Amino acid sequence: MHLLLLHGFTSHPVLTLGPLPRVLREAGFTVVQPALPGHGTRPEDLLRVRWPDWLAVAQEVYQKLPEPRGVVGLSMGALLAAHLAAESPTQALVALAPALALKHPLAPLAPLLAWFIPRFPGPDSIQDPELSKQNPNYPYFPTRALLQLLALMRRTPEVLPQVKAPALVVEAGRDKVVDPAGVRGYHALLGSPKKDYLVFPESGHDLLLDRDREAVAQAVRDWLIANNNHLQ
Repeated sequence: MHLLLLHGFTSHPVLTLGPLPRVLREAGFTVVQPALPGHGTRPEDLLRVRWPDWLAVAQEVYQKLPEPRGVVGLSMGALLAAHLAAESPTQALVALAPALALKHPLAPLAPLLAWFIPRFPGPDSIQDPELSKQNPNYPYFPTRALLQLLALMRRTPEVLPQVKAPALVVEAGRDKVVDPAGVRGYHALLGSPKKDYLVFPESGHDLLLDRDREAVAQAVRDWLIANNNHLQ
């Protein structure tokens, strides 16, 4: 199977997915990791893009993948993954800590806050203190850029029931970024006849950079292999 891997908002396009690409390649999957607009450069570049720009890049890369194909998304990437799975032939959808609801109480006020607080520090997304020091993601982001993530969040619930592909949703038990109710809501709204749910109780939002990163990568691999075998 050919897999598109999508990173999250303010995430490093490659490093934020930790061991997952390697583990998937070793299992025989083809893996593609595009950089979404505004990422992998500098935080200010996020001001130049809108959420449809992220979706357009994901769509372009996904359409070029040979079938059978699947999509794996982290956080914001899981929202984009749902849009792809709803509109294109998809054999598998994996959503890691999908950002359907944010924990920060001020997040909905971003349009107002942007006038007073031009930038926010990067979220506390890794539980392990030593691993957190190696966080490769943007250290901060423009407050106004959050408006695009919020817009994508509002547009995603309507597409989730259209997803029919087998799906795996993964919750980070110590997530300080997204609300677990949103992760469960993402799973509940999926139209997939076959959908599974996993929880890693000790992981922060960036599951693939935290203490259970190898276990998360292996669980995704094993689920994809089992799903692939079921389809054959």
